[in-house]
Amino acid sequence: MSIGFSFTGRVKKPERLLSAAKELADQRGYQMSQWENGLGVQLCPIGGNLSIIWKKEGGFLGQWAVEGSCVSTPAGPGLHQAAVELLDSLDIQKLQVEDETEYYQHRDFQRMLREHFYPWLATLVRIADDEIQKGTASMCLCWDLDQYMPEDVPGTVITPMGRFSAQWLKTVLEEEGVEALAERFFLWYHPGAWDALFRRNLALNQLWEGCSFAPSSRSEEDAGMNRAICDNLEQAAELDPALPLPRQAYAEVCALAGRAPALPDGPELELEFQPGFRKGMVAYPIGPLRLTLPGIYLFEWEEWGENSGCHKWWNESSPIWRVSGYKMREGNAAFTPVLREDKDRKELEIKGGALCYGWRELPEEDGQPLYQVRGEVISGPSLFLITVTYQDPGQREEIGALFEKITVVTQDMEKHAIQANQDEED
Repeated sequence: MSIGFSFTGRVKKPERLLSAAKELADQRGYQMSQWENGLGVQLCPIGGNLSIIWKKEGGFLGQWAVEGSCVSTPAGPGLHQAAVELLDSLDIQKLQVEDETEYYQHRDFQRMLREHFYPWLATLVRIADDEIQKGTASMCLCWDLDQYMPEDVPGTVITPMGRFSAQWLKTVLEEEGVEALAERFFLWYHPGAWDALFRRNLALNQLWEGCSFAPSSRSEEDAGMNRAICDNLEQAAELDPALPLPRQAYAEVCALAGRAPALPDGPELELEFQPGFRKGMVAYPIGPLRLTLPGIYLFEWEEWGENSGCHKWWNESSPIWRVSGYKMREGNAAFTPVLREDKDRKELEIKGGALCYGWRELPEEDGQPLYQVRGEVISGPSLFLITVTYQDPGQREEIGALFEKITVVTQDMEKHAIQANQDEED
């Protein structure tokens, strides 16, 4: 279950709609993208994408039919209101809106909270508690299954706003009420412009989900993330000095950014777990393959040429991992003969497939020794080639241990995971 709205209408020219959407996005600090027959306006970092597509109607003087939608969970009720107000400003003719909260019709923010967002959140907490009581190690709520998966911590729930114990969620709901829980769970909880709570919760999302806790000097990506976290927390303190903030995490990121802490004195936000999914191990999906690596690694797509390349993960002075995926046109994949001469070759069965790996010496680079662990994973028609290049022979054992953490998600398992995630939201 998710909360949102959909709509239909007409415009005379898509160009006018594009122009109006771009002007509004610029005014309100949103991000806009466009494609051949549509556009999207992203109102905040967690979901919140108002998407619109158009199609020419028949007839010489035919207008353009438009349709669109916006899902406002888990971002929150503030996003729902902002998306409705954005839609108001786009001047779409014969606009018909299906808003399950009915906010588009009554415009009563508190009513929308009481009747929809609070019950939705309370239901998620009950589902999480039920699943943990059944013996589930940990579970995800509103987590994007296309990105990395944080490591399991028994009895906990993974969300875009951080890791919570199921017991903590239940206790807050029962003893402090759903309003107190909503302040921690929703990124955009209050109506109107981005306020102190929004800035704090945005920083929490960035700390938990985006930050790799690496020095800003490592990459532009690290520098941008570290800077954004510090800026958001400093803005939150300026807007509301009494708002509790994750000051310990702020000081840690300031050190990584080479930035002098600038928060005024104020309360510390109480946290069960210190922020940072990427401080631990995370599992990256590559088709059915799940590759577990330290979260501090940066990902990039390495171009080899036209329409070719590989997935690449790297960190300073650490082994460099590269993964390429292939699919057989007919039949199932099999190991290639490439690794037969590699040293200490191992072949293992894994759930949903099999893997093999070994290592070899490479020509020296700048007078330094160079080694490579090479591996293959097969699962049905899929074949994955993995190389890990490193300089210190002492790293080989750790690389082998990470190879043996590789898993494969079969189609049936993937359907089950997707269904479980949908059930969490129902």
